[in-house]
Amino acid sequence: ISLDQSLYFYESAMRWADFTAANTLRRYEGAPAPATDPAKLKRIKVTGYDVLNTVPSDDESSVYITVKISYYDEDNLKLTSVTDNQVWQYDAEHDSWHISTPLPVFK
Repeated sequence: ISLDQSLYFYESAMRWADFTAANTLRRYEGAPAPATDPAKLKRIKVTGYDVLNTVPSDDESSVYITVKISYYDEDNLKLTSVTDNQVWQYDAEHDSWHISTPLPVFK
């Protein structure tokens, strides 16, 4: 799966607040995934996903992406945003890309 396909799938999942689907592309190297509150995630509604910056590594095996995610929590209906600094890494064994950073913290 190409980087563009992975990014499109991830962005679509995030826009629909389908964090379970987004997490299918997530891998943590040497550490367990940080805990997230499933009840809180169910209340989050994403209204915007804007890529601000994309920087590939010199060997193109990693890509650093900065995204602004606009969202609201159904409990307070206040529109807010979070900056998500993502690291995507190529897995040559599986010919695919995965994200190695956790979901952003939705406050």
